[in-house]
Amino acid sequence: MKIIYITNEDPNSQCDYQEVSMLHGLREVLGDNCIDFPRKKIMYGDFSESPKNELHGWGFTLLTEPIQDIENRKLEDIDFVLYGVTDAYGVKNNPAIDRLAKHGVWYLDGHDHSNITRTPCFKRELFEEHKNVFPTGFGIPEHRIMPLNFENKTQTIQKTAPPYACFGPQILGPTARQLYVFNNEEDYYQDMHNSFFGLTCMKGGWDSLRHYEILASGACLLFRDYDRKPKLCAPQELPCFSYNSIAELEALFARLAVDGKPTQEYIEMVCAQREWLWTHGTTKARAIKILEVLHESRK
Repeated sequence: MKIIYITNEDPNSQCDYQEVSMLHGLREVLGDNCIDFPRKKIMYGDFSESPKNELHGWGFTLLTEPIQDIENRKLEDIDFVLYGVTDAYGVKNNPAIDRLAKHGVWYLDGHDHSNITRTPCFKRELFEEHKNVFPTGFGIPEHRIMPLNFENKTQTIQKTAPPYACFGPQILGPTARQLYVFNNEEDYYQDMHNSFFGLTCMKGGWDSLRHYEILASGACLLFRDYDRKPKLCAPQELPCFSYNSIAELEALFARLAVDGKPTQEYIEMVCAQREWLWTHGTTKARAIKILEVLHESRK
């Protein structure tokens, strides 16, 4: 299968996590048969137009290692055109490019809203079933996944825990949380790795790169209100402990880590989360899933 992957070239909005993570996965699976158009410079380590420290999330996780560039960018023998971003960034259809697709034009919708603006599409914040709309979500590069380590946990939660996930100062303490605690990616991951728990929650949408970063670090992910998330909305079928109150959160702390040691229940959950991450939550796994749908659509 050969795909033209339409990217957003606006230098002021370069790091859309859904667009970038799916390009990463498609390139891993398809190699030269995934042509990013226009060429996504930041994916190749070129931050000349979009400085890395000005990107959303400082370019952590998805832009750590440049992807392999391709030599042949001839737009020929194309099976599908896939728009990596949609109307929210002002990206419009290119009729000349669309006509090259032998089997159709598709859209990737990674925005926080649940509105469906283009079909057929793959949508992150999918709240209910729709014809020609398929669930997807963020993913994390496989190289970013750390080995599991149940020893040497030095803190209960990560320093970057969102205030909503931990009920503000009731768990965090009186110190106000800064938006970016770490300016070094390795320190950011090591902090989560050293934590028994990684707290997360819905933000703009239900899906967040934070979920995958916590899972990759080896901390046990606790997700506020996960039991209220629409089933089709990412992250789908994630094994985790959901909590809705500070009392429930504190009970999880007490039950899962006793005398500074993880319980068997804790270990089993972290192992289940790691299995889910490898099977469903990597950029490669996300790409394979949408390629299966595209393949079926040709029949």
